[in-house]
Amino acid sequence: MTIAPQNTAVSLTISMDNSQSVNQVLWLPVRLGTAFLRRLWWHTKGYGIIFSIMFLTLMSLIFLSIHWSYRKLLIVPTPQDELDLESSK
Repeated sequence: MTIAPQNTAVSLTISMDNSQSVNQVLWLPVRLGTAFLRRLWWHTKGYGIIFSIMFLTLMSLIFLSIHWSYRKLLIVPTPQDELDLESSK
């Protein structure tokens, strides 16, 4: 016995709204930007403390170097130095 092939092909009409695909392409940079900013914000919370400590350390070293250089440039005798010079005579 042979089975006769049946023609079961039904025509389906598929319609896509092209505005959705264009809309997704237009919003892609915005979504990538927000993902980047969220990732950056997450990392800054973790590294913010480390960077702030490094910044404070750097500022204090700059202050100390300026302070020491001015002390060496402007040698001002203190009253204790004058007393030591007089007592050695």
